[in-house]
Amino acid sequence: METSPQSPFVESIVAGIPEPSLADRVGTTVSMTRAALDELKRVHLPQDGFEESEDDSTVDRHLEIAPYALSAVASINRLLAHLGESYVPPAEPTTTGDDFDLTFDLVDGPVGDSGLTKDQPAGKQLTLEEQVADAAHAFGSMLRGHVLKFADRLEAALRQSDTWPLLAEIDDYKRKLTKALQGLLFGVLGVFAKEARRDEILPEYKSGVAEAVALRSTLADMTLAITRFNTAIAQATQEAAVPLVVAVSDRLQRFATRPEYSTLRADDKKAFIDFASTLHRLRRTKGGIPMTQLKLAVEGFSKFLEAMGAINHREVLVIHDRQRLEQALELVTSARGLASADSEGARAQLDSAVELLAAVHGRNQELDDQRRLHRIDPPLPEDMAERLDEWSLLIGGTLQRVG
Repeated sequence: METSPQSPFVESIVAGIPEPSLADRVGTTVSMTRAALDELKRVHLPQDGFEESEDDSTVDRHLEIAPYALSAVASINRLLAHLGESYVPPAEPTTTGDDFDLTFDLVDGPVGDSGLTKDQPAGKQLTLEEQVADAAHAFGSMLRGHVLKFADRLEAALRQSDTWPLLAEIDDYKRKLTKALQGLLFGVLGVFAKEARRDEILPEYKSGVAEAVALRSTLADMTLAITRFNTAIAQATQEAAVPLVVAVSDRLQRFATRPEYSTLRADDKKAFIDFASTLHRLRRTKGGIPMTQLKLAVEGFSKFLEAMGAINHREVLVIHDRQRLEQALELVTSARGLASADSEGARAQLDSAVELLAAVHGRNQELDDQRRLHRIDPPLPEDMAERLDEWSLLIGGTLQRVG
């Protein structure tokens, strides 16, 4: 498999390493890590496409994923062997690469813009060789632990008659292994470029904050679409329900291709997969769509989406949203001071606040509705002060509920 090309920025970091032997080994580490990441990208659930066919059988479909999963693990094992052969383990490791750091997005800040490495406690000054070895073995140990846990979980899943646990374990560990590989890459290169951004190293990288914000926004849009769908089918005939079901099925299909879908937990993916499968089955029922079953299916999926609103309780989103809401409130307060003398200036401030609030889409439905209203019905100069007061109350109330 061809490895994705290195970014010029990464090439410049490796080229700038003063010791030729170390530069060569770091270059190999980077290449092998990228290769393992590329292998993991090929791993996906067979049902992720929500494909529709007349044959609904899923018997042995999990076997489709086996070659890709095995190839990814083999690539990681080659990387681990390389780390052991290339770097002398430090006598006293100093890198703190605990599991929480990786799972919680490698300790990104509230806007996901942290540098590659965290500041380490003052202590013995390590050479470049020792610093790289410290990072390589610390993150390599964590990566090895994930691989061993993955093997144990697969062994347990294979003993079950249902194939979903196996697929769920593969999907879950794909994400964990990806984060661990990213941690290794950032940790090693961070020795030479501590202030670099992670997306400079991996252009496709998205922080956990960015992933959570994007996922919440997409789920909010999906919730709104399903709510409208539910309202439409309440009075629809069997014939009228068909295009509605087709439209929702198409939306689910498109969602499955988006990066936000890949960030869902496997069990949450299953809810989408099962709902899409149910719609497919009901649409092909002889005699027309059974409306009672359709309404029950939509009601159940609506409750699932409602439960997904718990994403707002994630600490990373609480911190992020509080920051954004406070900034927006400052802009609205500033605009309120301009409203009587400079309505255009006040409007510009309000527009900036509304644009900023796009980052908290999904936090408060009333706030989302107000943002949509602003786009289609911006305030007239004579209404500016009143509209700003409404925005101030709405943003302030949302901020209070964030905690």
